[in-house]
Amino acid sequence: MAMQKKQIVQAALAILDRDGLEAVTLRRLATELNVKAASIYWHIANKVRLFDEMANAILEEHFNTLDFTDDARDWAQWLDTLAHELRQALLAHTEGARVVAGAHPDVAVMLLKLWDLTIRVLHNNGFDYSKAGIITVTIINFTFGSVIEEQASPAFPPERDETEGDLLSIVETFQTMNNVMEAWKDETHDTRFDTSIRIFINGVRAELNPPSAG
Repeated sequence: MAMQKKQIVQAALAILDRDGLEAVTLRRLATELNVKAASIYWHIANKVRLFDEMANAILEEHFNTLDFTDDARDWAQWLDTLAHELRQALLAHTEGARVVAGAHPDVAVMLLKLWDLTIRVLHNNGFDYSKAGIITVTIINFTFGSVIEEQASPAFPPERDETEGDLLSIVETFQTMNNVMEAWKDETHDTRFDTSIRIFINGVRAELNPPSAG
């Protein structure tokens, strides 16, 4: 049976989950699939295109059942759903956020479909196209950045060795940040993300309904 592009992309995702993004190369894929490199290039011309295909596959895994025609949604509920579902899609794969954040939408068409749906939902709820576009890009990019940090960072709060002079110096110099870290120590990435999205949506609501000049 001839090798298919989907088979290549799934093998690339397996390498990603096992060994990280830097390990994903066309040469490594050829070795994993026990084929000549030319067989990979026949389907996927270069590494950039491979990452785009991987990004689309990551999003398809999570959003393949979404009704993209349903733009008669409550905008706030949809923004909340979009952010949380996108986060889960990215977290499903090692460094998934790095892969999807850099994707080109002409290949990662699922990303373009999410942009398009979100803009339509916002526009149908009273936002002009300019603001709808800005809101869409902002919440998606915020989710990308949040998950990139989450996937790259050590578990929070980090274990502290109070004998380390550098750390003690930092705490003494930036007491405010130490207070924040103490406040966050019983929180999770989930709860902090929830709070961030709630703040964002409240800001968007204020943009839709600005206070009247008094």
